[in-house]
Amino acid sequence: MWNFIKWETLQFIGNKKNQAVYIILLLLSVYYAFAVAPTYEPVEKVSRDEMQAAYDTRAAFIESVEGRENLHPSVQFAASLFPEWNKVEKRRIDALDEGDLLTYASSTAEWYTFTNELVIQYGDYFYYNPLYYTHGNSFARDDGFYAYGYTASRYDHYSQGNHDLSYELFEERTALQTVQRLLNNFLPFVVLISCILLTADIVLKDRRNPSIVKGFPISDWKRMFGKGFVAFVGSLVTVIPLSAGLLIIGLREGFGDFLLGVPIYNTDVSIFNYRPDLEIFSTIPMWEYLVKNIAFLSLWFIALIALIILLSITLRLEFLNIAIGLGIVFAEFLYFERAVSPFTDAYWYPTSYVQVGQVISGTRDFLYASELFTAERGVLLVAGSALLCILLVLLITTNKRFSYTK
Repeated sequence: MWNFIKWETLQFIGNKKNQAVYIILLLLSVYYAFAVAPTYEPVEKVSRDEMQAAYDTRAAFIESVEGRENLHPSVQFAASLFPEWNKVEKRRIDALDEGDLLTYASSTAEWYTFTNELVIQYGDYFYYNPLYYTHGNSFARDDGFYAYGYTASRYDHYSQGNHDLSYELFEERTALQTVQRLLNNFLPFVVLISCILLTADIVLKDRRNPSIVKGFPISDWKRMFGKGFVAFVGSLVTVIPLSAGLLIIGLREGFGDFLLGVPIYNTDVSIFNYRPDLEIFSTIPMWEYLVKNIAFLSLWFIALIALIILLSITLRLEFLNIAIGLGIVFAEFLYFERAVSPFTDAYWYPTSYVQVGQVISGTRDFLYASELFTAERGVLLVAGSALLCILLVLLITTNKRFSYTK
């Protein structure tokens, strides 16, 4: 068995297609580091000018109404709130001027919490960052609620930990934070597509050289296991070319650290039922977040590899392996719609859990306005799908009349 795995590994490494996949991943990673990452502009960024402008506007308003009587109730209301708002804003500005990033972190966490509560309670008078209201976004208040809660949570964590604070850290530009952001975006698609391409011909290629394959006196199901193992390890190795770009980002922006807090959305809380005593986000360490993502992606590797092997011994067409694999990865785009939790049973579809970073962080639940798209449910569904495919492969390959090289 071991000799077969070694031989299969050499075949895998020598495969021109597989080499091309790794080279493309390397080039994409380097391109992202040099061309895309530097252009990243967070909505919630560190901008002293914006803070000063907001502070001055409120200060001018307070001065204009000070001592006046018979004010409109809405003016009186603003005049009662703005002094406290500016008090927090002034601490942020002074902390930046003094280079006291720890105080800036704590006052910024307080500012986002305070502002979030104002918008939630008095949405007719106050608004989130204008960038959430662009492009006709009908979920602007929801997105602002989520973003402000998320930002308050991570700044609160920064103010309590022993981290090397920096502007890059505040704006999530460090290497580890970039990985976190990409796991919540397109990175799961990249690695799962790579897995499909690496595995697509791992069984079918043997039909070109059946005599060599028969030189290993092992059963067909053991061959499938060996091929699956090689494909799984090969899929995990995709992290190496992808790490090149992160190394470049780390040297330029800093690497961050594995104890950084990653906010996890509390799916019991929404803008409609928020109370000050409810915690919108909790935090877990960066290392735990990354481990959970790697474990979930590994489970997806197993499921996709098992499916492709099953397709290879039944349909025996490489383009169908790729087409069906890609169909599973992108299937959610066919039915995804925001805030449809009362009208959908999509939480029962394994394809709803491809974006593993969003599932683990709770973002998927937030987008569906649901409490049912949990990581635990996703793991059970993907694991169950993988197990079903593996059992079918075993059932077929243990049949005495079966031969996958014919």
